[in-house]
Amino acid sequence: MALPLLRGITTPTLFRSNGMFCTTERPPLAHFTARTESVQTTVPKAAQQATKEATEQNSQGFEAVIGIETHVQLSTITKAFCSCPYNYGSQPNSTVCPTCMGHPGTLPVLNAEVVECAVKLGLALNCDISMASKFDRKQYFYPDLPKGYQISQFDIPIAEKGYVDLDIPLEFGGGHRRFGITRVHMEEDAGKLLHSESGS
Repeated sequence: MALPLLRGITTPTLFRSNGMFCTTERPPLAHFTARTESVQTTVPKAAQQATKEATEQNSQGFEAVIGIETHVQLSTITKAFCSCPYNYGSQPNSTVCPTCMGHPGTLPVLNAEVVECAVKLGLALNCDISMASKFDRKQYFYPDLPKGYQISQFDIPIAEKGYVDLDIPLEFGGGHRRFGITRVHMEEDAGKLLHSESGS
């Protein structure tokens, strides 16, 4: 709880004299101070548990489900769909070819190491590995992908329906928890946007 104490502010005082309203101002104090007091309250565990149970009962059958999308950058020698070298931090437009720029008549070729990494991740996350998978074009234009589409996986990902088992530390309640993994899919990385001080 914060408690500010203010001094040095003149406040008018209103009073009634002989049927008339009059005002006077109090002289300001010579200095201004501010003070903050912290008040710590200790809530017993039983009260915390009761509050938690009451909240759960009042949720009217709803459950909060929070999904997290995580992008993993692979350390392959070449890009996902062409033979251009993968050099993170290289000069702009220095490791490009007609295939990764989406020129007409060019066809992407999938990097086998990308598939191997995706399968390993799917197995580590206890997923079902798809023996038949496909890629899709996600159509959009944005400065980080001027060719107008991104090669990705939509309805048939390489792995799905997995889970991760974790032991929760005692300071966070302890116990064992299983987190579901919806899918693992492969996609090409979009370009990196660089913003200079000049605004370009």
